[in-house]
Amino acid sequence: MLRTAARCLPAMLQGRAGLTLLVLATSALTGCWTAPVASMQPKGEPRLIQDAIAVQSLKSPAIVRSVDTGARSIVLSAPGDSAAVTYRVGPEVRNLDRLKVGDTVRTTITEELAVYVLRDGRLPVPGGVPEAIPTDARVLSVDPSYRLLTLRFPNGHTETLKVDRRVRLDAMAAGDEVVIRPVEVVALRPRK
Repeated sequence: MLRTAARCLPAMLQGRAGLTLLVLATSALTGCWTAPVASMQPKGEPRLIQDAIAVQSLKSPAIVRSVDTGARSIVLSAPGDSAAVTYRVGPEVRNLDRLKVGDTVRTTITEELAVYVLRDGRLPVPGGVPEAIPTDARVLSVDPSYRLLTLRFPNGHTETLKVDRRVRLDAMAAGDEVVIRPVEVVALRPRK
């Protein structure tokens, strides 16, 4: 029966009806693929996979909430976001004294990631009460060949980060929880 169908397929695809059938079948098949969603529960026992993963990311735009030139620190937030994050400002940033509250800037930021497998947002503690771990994002995908880690944030935003060779990407999977610690602003440009 399968051979008969295979021989009849070219005849079925002739004419307007066949073309319509081919377009519908192609559309149906391509509609079956969906992007990975990091809402699944990761595999394995709850644990810390790796901590202190240094990454650099571009934050653009960011709004200056406060500047302390003496302490070389800056508080930034994303437009429309009330949450603000405090960063150290690296010595390579020279224009810190020209910034004022409300300025919009492009920044390159160094952050550290910690990647966990959690159960219900908790990490078991041997002989104790499971520790709640407040996370900032989830792993959406891992690409070991290019050393890329794609994260999805609660607001739906995704960000792909290039990681060092020492990062254990082989132990990470979609759904793993990520804690992000701000470290330092390494570049800062006013946005016009």
